[in-house]
Amino acid sequence: MLFPAAAQPGPGRNLNRRRDEMCMAMSTPLNLPVFLAGAPAAARAEFAHAASRFRLPADRQVLLFGERCTGMSFLETGCVRVYLVGADGREITLYRVRPDEACVLTVASILGGTTFPAAAIVEMECTGWLVPEAVFRGWVDRERYWRQLVFQLLARRLGAVLARLEERAFHRLDARLAACLLARAGHAPSRVTVTHQALADELASAREAVSRVLKRWARAGWVRPGRGSVNLLAVEPLRRTAGLG
Repeated sequence: MLFPAAAQPGPGRNLNRRRDEMCMAMSTPLNLPVFLAGAPAAARAEFAHAASRFRLPADRQVLLFGERCTGMSFLETGCVRVYLVGADGREITLYRVRPDEACVLTVASILGGTTFPAAAIVEMECTGWLVPEAVFRGWVDRERYWRQLVFQLLARRLGAVLARLEERAFHRLDARLAACLLARAGHAPSRVTVTHQALADELASAREAVSRVLKRWARAGWVRPGRGSVNLLAVEPLRRTAGLG
């Protein structure tokens, strides 16, 4: 993902301190991202020289709306959620950044010289490589490899965002909620640790609407909602509702 600009603290925030807290371990990388395996030798050497390692704990607020991106990062492990916050405080998830991916809004901010137009938070503790913004901009200006990488990244992310918009515009809430719970549960679905509000934020819906669907499923014996969790009791009906089976 990215780091906030230490030179531009907002009201009530000490971004110098926050950046220091986030950079728990910084050193020259001993290995390189997977996507660099097919890169020219010069690109790999430049990356190894310029990039620093970082580690960010879960629930760390990485960036807020209007802050400047001072680096381009590439995840090795973990997950970062990029989202918008409405005037009423409701959140909508734009996308997640996972290993061997990069944040397109960070790319746009660095190359366009603009501030970050959303917010980002660490969902799962992550590690990765951080490249200073000026260095990354220079690579894109000079090297065909990095330009192609940026174009591929933008194309993939645009397709994913359009698919999410289509899902929210044309799919029912119960189908989206079932798919969300199954995705969070993974390959061995049983108990999903998540609040009703977090599910509502994920689906760009109201908490009350999500709770109504979960109560209906509870009466049918599909789920058992708890405090901060949802137990999945009948996976097949949920898969059918999500259109997965």
